[in-house]
Amino acid sequence: MSDKYLKSLIKEVLILEKKKDKIPGAGIVVVKKFDDEWKVLGLTLDGEYDIPKGRMEEGEDTLSAAMRETVEESSISNLNFDWDLDAFSAGHVTIYLASTTQDPEIVENPETGKKEHDSAEWMEWDDMISGVYGYLKPAILWAREKVESSQ
Repeated sequence: MSDKYLKSLIKEVLILEKKKDKIPGAGIVVVKKFDDEWKVLGLTLDGEYDIPKGRMEEGEDTLSAAMRETVEESSISNLNFDWDLDAFSAGHVTIYLASTTQDPEIVENPETGKKEHDSAEWMEWDDMISGVYGYLKPAILWAREKVESSQ
């Protein structure tokens, strides 16, 4: 294991530990099949990639919050949990994996009237991994492994 990789891994663990004190949230790594290739939904904000996710509302469970946030942030409501309802914990955020046949659309948040992301696109796994927020990289790797091991 290289020193660079080890330092990066330690940094990610420290970031996850710091985020444990934050308000719980949930999200979904959304994938779509194009011919024989799976692509992952990347939401962009200020040049970085994100997934549909957000804070849980009072009385909400993680799956309901993840589904609500996915609709709010990408307009995707047709979600198929082909890989069961296993979840990945990225610090304070619980991440699920689902497929869809829909295309994303960025719309204004109904509460704030503002768009939470600049754009949405279907991406190659490696591009998503290299550009996603650091604390979400392990979740993207987890989702990729689940998708690729089922092929």
